Amino acid sequence: MAGRQVFSASMETANWIVDASFATCTLSQSIPRLGLVSFEQRANRRIGLKLYVEQPPLQDLQGQLRSEAPAWKPAVAARDLGKVKLAKGKTPLVLPRDMALRVYYELEQGMMPTLSFNDWADGSDQVKIALSPIRFRQVLARFKECTATLPYLDFEPVYENKIYFSTADAALHGGDRRRLSKAVSAYRKRPGLKFVLGGHADERGSDTYNKNLSRRRVSSVKRYLLFRGVPASRIEKRYFGESQPAVQGRNSKAWAKNRRVTVWLAEH
Repeated sequence: MAGRQVFSASMETANWIVDASFATCTLSQSIPRLGLVSFEQRANRRIGLKLYVEQPPLQDLQGQLRSEAPAWKPAVAARDLGKVKLAKGKTPLVLPRDMALRVYYELEQGMMPTLSFNDWADGSDQVKIALSPIRFRQVLARFKECTATLPYLDFEPVYENKIYFSTADAALHGGDRRRLSKAVSAYRKRPGLKFVLGGHADERGSDTYNKNLSRRRVSSVKRYLLFRGVPASRIEKRYFGESQPAVQGRNSKAWAKNRRVTVWLAEH
């Protein structure tokens, strides 16, 4: 149809695939001639939705999300889900938790969430991307099992950085202070935020030792933040020991990534 481009998987080819890899769960559908849409949840992150495309747009655009009834549910009325921004690059659409869940629930009800916008070539055509609900419910149990195993944050980070430590050590070094200075600068731009510090250790040592070591590492970071003028009331401390590794593996490379303090800035 002239002036309109429609991208959607057919009834025969529509499928949802669960990938339950370490620290990440995805639920994705291929969109023929376009790319891939994927619900994604990582450890200590809330669920989101991303659109990956083979031909990236070269400019930012506005789009409209709607929930439309498939052909076998003609009596159900369509409804708007809201306006969204499309950014240039190979991941033009990134939906945060609330809107991602709205799309998720519409699919669960057998509806077809659709994204409409003017094409990113010259804007002369209307583009419509429709997600098929076919076989969505069949894989939900596996996706939920995966996400249930992930560590979960009870806040939404707006900034994240990591400070790494030597074996059995809790001392900060020059590069660590520079990274923390960037976090302090981000905080000063939005002083209503709070710091949340998550201390970790690698798997070597007893549970008690690793919990105490992660506590010492957090205390080192906190002392630096206090020195830089961050109020103690804006710093929250959490200690995880070896219970939340960032990297799998029983070798020096994995241990180096797991000896850390994660520095988050979050809404109060």
